[in-house]
Amino acid sequence: MGMSDDRDLRRAAKLFQAMADPERLALLLRMAESEASVSDLAAFSGAAIGTVSARLKVLTGAELVVRRREGQTIIHSLADHHVRELVENALAHATGRECGPASHVPGHHTQSGKDEMADHQHHHDHPHVHGPDCGHTAIKHNGHVDYVHDGHLHHQDGDTVEEHVIPVTDKNPAECTAENPPKHEAGHVHGPGCGHEAVPHGDHIDYIVDGRLHHPHGDHCDDHGPVEIVQEAAA
Repeated sequence: MGMSDDRDLRRAAKLFQAMADPERLALLLRMAESEASVSDLAAFSGAAIGTVSARLKVLTGAELVVRRREGQTIIHSLADHHVRELVENALAHATGRECGPASHVPGHHTQSGKDEMADHQHHHDHPHVHGPDCGHTAIKHNGHVDYVHDGHLHHQDGDTVEEHVIPVTDKNPAECTAENPPKHEAGHVHGPGCGHEAVPHGDHIDYIVDGRLHHPHGDHCDDHGPVEIVQEAAA
């Protein structure tokens, strides 16, 4: 990688300055799941709309977030996939975890449905051994059992742990279901710390709710089909 000029370095430094705040970082994580209005983000963070707007102004000024108008509402989303990868890599470094499969840039879905076994990678330096009663939610997936672990889908293969992804299929589609949204707690917004387990599905992240995949999408959730849970997480 060649040396960047001073202008590029200043722009990069501005990115890190904007991210150097836990509350702004949390907003980026929320927008990594789906685009959102200021009201959505305020409900997610529990902060006042004015406070959230101020944080968004910093993120927008650093070119981490972009805006678009939808009727009378301003919708915010991550600027591009680099932002998501930047946040994921920062958190992976901070927690000592490997990055999982890259998720989608908000607002974009795919129906291509990659072959699952072509869409996994090894998870190195993983001391925990998954199995019955290991404490993690287990789901039946592609003829075997995988374990939901910190937003990743782990498959124990001997001494090796593989990162798996639930493929996009007729059973688990990735389309919008705004006209037929899933049953959902009133006012609940999915995101980090929402109380539901995150799991990679296709090129995005879904949340397991009563054995079904929920995907936050604007002002509603999409129903991305069922998963067969064979072991509940330890309380």
